Amino acid sequence: MIPKPIFQNVLPAVEWIKIYSREYGVQYSEMAILCLSPKAKYHIPAPSVCQIVIPENNNTAFYIDKKSWDRLVSSLNQAYTANIKKLEQYENAFVHDGKQYLAVARKISRLNLAQLSNKKLLSLYRQYQEKLFRYSVFAWTAFILNNYIADKATKILDDYLKKYKYWENRQEMIDILFHPAKLAAGLKLQSLITSKGKTLSDKDMEKYYLQFRWLSCLDIHNKPWTKKEFRKHISSLSSSPKKKIRPLSTLKNLLKIKPSDWEYLLMANRFVYIKDARDDYRRQGVFLATKLFAELGKRIKIDVDDTSYLQAIEIEKFLLGKKTLVKQDIIKRKKGFVLYLGADNKPICLQDADISLVLTKFKFILQEKRKGVISGNIASKGMAFGNVVIVKGVKDLNKVKNGNVMVAVVTHPDYLPAMRKAVAIVTDEGGITSHAAIVSREFGIPCIVGTKIATSALHDGDKVEVDAEKGTVRIIKLSS
Repeated sequence: MIPKPIFQNVLPAVEWIKIYSREYGVQYSEMAILCLSPKAKYHIPAPSVCQIVIPENNNTAFYIDKKSWDRLVSSLNQAYTANIKKLEQYENAFVHDGKQYLAVARKISRLNLAQLSNKKLLSLYRQYQEKLFRYSVFAWTAFILNNYIADKATKILDDYLKKYKYWENRQEMIDILFHPAKLAAGLKLQSLITSKGKTLSDKDMEKYYLQFRWLSCLDIHNKPWTKKEFRKHISSLSSSPKKKIRPLSTLKNLLKIKPSDWEYLLMANRFVYIKDARDDYRRQGVFLATKLFAELGKRIKIDVDDTSYLQAIEIEKFLLGKKTLVKQDIIKRKKGFVLYLGADNKPICLQDADISLVLTKFKFILQEKRKGVISGNIASKGMAFGNVVIVKGVKDLNKVKNGNVMVAVVTHPDYLPAMRKAVAIVTDEGGITSHAAIVSREFGIPCIVGTKIATSALHDGDKVEVDAEKGTVRIIKLSS
C-alpha cells in the first residue's frame, strides 16, 4: 500500500505544475518540500502541502499544485517585495540566516568528528540541518520572488522603451537593468579572471582555486573542483570579452521613469545579486559540511555520496541505534525516488516499483510530444544554427563541442566551459535574470530561456535554428 499523502482529500482537484528539475538527492529534495510546507509558516504566509518530487529524465523534478503555487507567490510578493523597504528587511534576514548556516558548516569542518560519540554527532547533524533549513527557506523564496519581480520589471521597462521609441536598444537596456551592482561568487570569479586576461600566475591560480573550488558543490554527491577542472573552467573565462555596461541611472534619465516604477526597477536590479548569492551560501555550506557526511558515511558503512540518498530521519535513527539502514534502498533511490508529505505532515520517500504506483495514484501525465517549433523568452539576441546537445546535468557537459546548440534544463557556474563552446543556449527553466541569460549576454551568445520543454522535445543530434530575435527554436532536421 502507498502511504496516503496529506493532500489526499484534494487530490481530485490538484493541477500539477513543474517548478524545477535538478540533480538533487533525497536529503535536499526533502528539504525543498519542507521549506514550502507549514513548517516554514514563520516566513511563508501561504505555505503548501500539495508538493511532490519525482524522477524525471535522470533528475529529480519538483511539482506543486497550481492554485497553491499562485497563492504562495502572491503572498510572498506582498510580504517582501511590495516596496523597497520590505525588500531591504528581507535581504538583511537572508544574509543573516546565510551567515548562520555557513558558521555552523565552518565549525563542523574544523572539528575532529571521529572522536565524537554517535549522540554528539547526532546533535551536530541536527544543528546543521536546522541552520540549513532556515537558510533554504530563503533560498527557495529568493528563487520564486526573483522570477516574479524580473518578469514584472521587464514589462515596465518595455512599456517605456515603446513609449520613447528606444525599442531597438532593448538588449542594451536589459543589460543595464539586470547587471548586478554587487557580484556573487560565480560572476566575481569571472570578473577576476577577465581582468587578468591571459597573465594569470600560478600564485593567482592557487589563490582563486582555494577561494572558489566549492562552486561546483550543488549537493552532497557533487564534488568540489579538482585543480584540473578549475583550470578548465577559468580557461573559458580568460578569453571572454569585457563588456561595458552603462550605469543603472541611465534608464531613469533616458526614459523619464516615474518614481513608483523606478522603485520597482531598483528592486529587480537588487534581486539579481540576491538570486545568485543564495547559491553561494548553500554551495559553500555543502562544501564545508562534506566532513560531516563523510563521517556519517563511514559509520553507516556507505560512500559519502550515498548519504545524499538518505532521509534525515533515517540518519537520526541510525545514530540513535534504533534502526538498521537498508543499503539496497540507497541503490534503488539513486535510480529514482518520489517524495511527498504524508498524513502526519512528515516526508515519505519511496522508490523502485512504488514510483509508478504513486504517479498513477497522484494523476501524473508526463508525456512531452516532439514539436517542430519551440518558443521561450529571449535572454540574449541573435541567430544561430547547429546540432543539439542535451544537458540534463553535470555528467552531460563533456558532450558539448564547438558549434553545438546547448539545450539544458538550467545552467550553473560550472557549466561555463561548455557554454563557451556553444553557438546558442536554450533552457527549459529560468528567466531574463537566470545564469544562462546573464552569461549569454556577457558572451554575446544567442539565448532563449523558459521553454519548459526543450530538453524533452529535442534530441541529441537534431539540427536546429535558434532565432533569439523571435524567441523560437525550429527543428531543421531530426537526428537519425
